[in-house]
Amino acid sequence: MQYFNREKVESALNIPLGLKLSKTAFELHSSGHVEQPLRNIIPSEDGKILGTMPAYIRKGRYAGFGVKSVLVDFERVGKEQSHEGSILLYSALPDGQSAIVDAASITELRTAAASALATDILAKQDAKRLAVLGTGVQAKAHLLSILSIRPVEEVFLWGRNQENTLALEAWLKTIKPEIDIRVFSKVQEAVIGADIICTVTASKEPFLGAQVLPQNCHINAVGASAPAFQELMPDVYSSVELFVDSLESVWSASRCLTLAEQQGLIKHNSGIEIGQLTNGCYTNTSKGRTLFKSVGLAVQDLVFAREVVNQYYSVKNN
Repeated sequence: MQYFNREKVESALNIPLGLKLSKTAFELHSSGHVEQPLRNIIPSEDGKILGTMPAYIRKGRYAGFGVKSVLVDFERVGKEQSHEGSILLYSALPDGQSAIVDAASITELRTAAASALATDILAKQDAKRLAVLGTGVQAKAHLLSILSIRPVEEVFLWGRNQENTLALEAWLKTIKPEIDIRVFSKVQEAVIGADIICTVTASKEPFLGAQVLPQNCHINAVGASAPAFQELMPDVYSSVELFVDSLESVWSASRCLTLAEQQGLIKHNSGIEIGQLTNGCYTNTSKGRTLFKSVGLAVQDLVFAREVVNQYYSVKNN
């Protein structure tokens, strides 16, 4: 058995490859070539969450069994990553042995790559204004991913912690000094005129409602991937065209969707899986707003992790 740490993951994967891997993962899921039950979650009294996500991919370069196990703790002090865990890939090595891949780095990269893929399909090509709501690891990952696929000229930042928001601004200025970056203290101000909005928080209370959304925009709602978390108010779902990573997973894990259904704002199981749109045939509707709601799928983790292993042995054998 061999372990692939963050360094090996980051040396093998980049943003363009992440988009390709996301496309492959979502196509495998939506075409029925993956067996993956709903995520199993065990909460603790102090707010931590242990999640396990097994899957089996039936065909192709990434075929095989695997399981992701990750401990999530958003209250960590002095540590940047909130996710800690591993992805176990069975029969992943050339000799048939299993491999273990760092789950935190895979989660970070595949989550942002999924949003970037959805943005590339759903957002207008000349989108120039990006709003990022949140300040953690996923905020940085989404900034890098979205900036790589659209000609963004202005970035609007908002976070629940002002100090963290300013730190994110300083970080972005060092790597993208040519971009106009603005920090806002109110959500409604941060999204004014935004072409793309990314919600990447661990909020347990909704903070973004339909009344403040621009008439034409694309939204990636990422942070609320379990029932205890919320980012969007229910009325958002009545004002957008909804796209998801998995209908079953999103409707099982999203509290804001459940509330929207209870209020009669959306019908159960509404939405289109992004894996059905990767052929480039999507045409925006008259609503002018698209929403990609993702909760994360095991097939993404397995595809990304197996790519890391495959690349390692491809280079080693040449």
